[in-house]
Amino acid sequence: RAQLLSLLNTYGQYTLFLPDNNAVEKYVQEQDSIYHATKDSDDPVWTGIISPLFEDLTDSMAIVIARTHLIEKNYHTAEFGEGAIAKWNFNDRSLVVSYKVTDERFYIMLNNGSAIIDGDYDVENGVVHLIDKPINSVKTTIAEQIATHDFFGLFHSAMLATGFADRVADDTDFSYKKPEGELGVLAPNKKYIRFTAFVEPDEVFNKYGIYTLDDLKTFAEKWYGSEEKGNNRNPKNALYKFVAYHFVEGELPYNRIVYSRSGSNEDIYDKIFIPGYDLYNYYPTMLGKLMKVLKPLSTTEAQNIYINYNKRDLPYNFEMRNHLDVRIIELTEFTQMDKKYADFVPTAANGIIHPIDKILIYNEDEMVGNILNERIRLDVASLQPELSSNNIWQTEFKYIPDGYCKGIKKYGTENYVMYSIGRAYMCDGISLSNYYDWAFKLPPLPSKTYEIRMSMLISTVDNTKKHHFQIYFDDKVCGLPIDHSVSAFGEKVGWVDDSRTYDDGVELDKQMRNRGWMKAPDTYNAYYERYLPARHSPLYVRKIITSKHLVDGEHWIRFRLLTTPFTGGDFNTTITGFLDYIEFVPLHIINDPTKPEDRH
Repeated sequence: RAQLLSLLNTYGQYTLFLPDNNAVEKYVQEQDSIYHATKDSDDPVWTGIISPLFEDLTDSMAIVIARTHLIEKNYHTAEFGEGAIAKWNFNDRSLVVSYKVTDERFYIMLNNGSAIIDGDYDVENGVVHLIDKPINSVKTTIAEQIATHDFFGLFHSAMLATGFADRVADDTDFSYKKPEGELGVLAPNKKYIRFTAFVEPDEVFNKYGIYTLDDLKTFAEKWYGSEEKGNNRNPKNALYKFVAYHFVEGELPYNRIVYSRSGSNEDIYDKIFIPGYDLYNYYPTMLGKLMKVLKPLSTTEAQNIYINYNKRDLPYNFEMRNHLDVRIIELTEFTQMDKKYADFVPTAANGIIHPIDKILIYNEDEMVGNILNERIRLDVASLQPELSSNNIWQTEFKYIPDGYCKGIKKYGTENYVMYSIGRAYMCDGISLSNYYDWAFKLPPLPSKTYEIRMSMLISTVDNTKKHHFQIYFDDKVCGLPIDHSVSAFGEKVGWVDDSRTYDDGVELDKQMRNRGWMKAPDTYNAYYERYLPARHSPLYVRKIITSKHLVDGEHWIRFRLLTTPFTGGDFNTTITGFLDYIEFVPLHIINDPTKPEDRH
């Protein structure tokens, strides 16, 4: 009825999670019972199933159920790790893996509802895993999914009071039309809208003496002020601000919040990342403020992921000591912490939910004076929530059509911007083709003066075909055009390996800085240099763009090619630029002679 048999009889690579007939019939009965038990209530649950009989299933529900259990890639159980499977299922939804241990055995769980009871059956065109019950295709929004769990009651009450549930209700941008022609083949099929929520269970609030919504309002006002007090739906209201800082646009499963070894990229991950260095990322929240998420691989807490991790002996603001190092709790751990959490389902139709172990707040003094008072290295691709919302980020090469990412602007017609995977820092970047002229929006950085740098890939020989591009900051020319055809070994850059200097490259770093260049960080390996640390590859460098004082508000950086592209032909042969990351470094870090900037 789902018209999938003809597809599955053809050559390809598929993973099928297969429940038996009894399990499917029982699932239909359960879903029908849920619908009829709630249909007359104030909060009815629409399951899509209104009869206990399998033969009464509508064709549309049969399609949903069948497609939920199929992935277009081979996956054996040994490849599953905590977090989302890299490829979506045929319904364009994440399947999240966790684990369950009983007295009898160890189980791999899917969306914390279906257990693999026997697996790894190889067939001609894929792999089959037997499961104990069908995977529930969640149809509720992220706000509705939070509401289904009583242990998130206080946070859900705050969402209702602020009307924030309406702000995270959308799941698809129906205005998007996939481009036609050659480029359209590589364009995303749809444009989904997804969100990530970091949510405190009620017992976390209780530890701080918060038991009611009024208690939570009082707590929020302590940190966010009393502006628009009583007007909970106003974005300036304290409770509204509190809720907004808990949401990020884009879908970030646990294993992708920071770059991790998952799915299609584990081989690249093993070759590029150097053990012992922290993995981190910065995300704009729906409050319009940044959060930093970090996996502290340089510490004994390396197995955890934290929001706003504090590396100081004491926080900048002592009262913030209980609101830093907010741990994101893995699904397996959370479901085993208490019986009431055992049935927690983290996935929603338009996002994913992560429980956290402390109350998360934004404090300007703490973030500006401590957490974000550092070299901020922004992975440009991770700043585009549309890429994670559509399972592109960390997954596959895609052409980015005009207007697809609200944080990217393109100027002109012969201007191709593509997402590339497996090339550099965080194993991805933005590839630029033909006469590129594009800009990306900066996240809300703290107001201060920064040195601004960008990653660059350059050659080891002078290129006779000149390649210059101009950078604009907020549509104003920023410095002289940058020569992208320079040689790393030439006098304009002056790159020499540290091993060939008398002081391990200390003096050379100063000389390169005087010329406007820096070596790459030493925390990841160079993709094009037999996986040596990027610092030891002449192809990987950083270009110092300018020093600039940023004020609050929206800012854009634009890159415009001034010369003819290297080659002609189709878009696959005219890659003329690649942007991996951009750095914002507070000047005090650069100008402190007693504590030189590290090489990480």
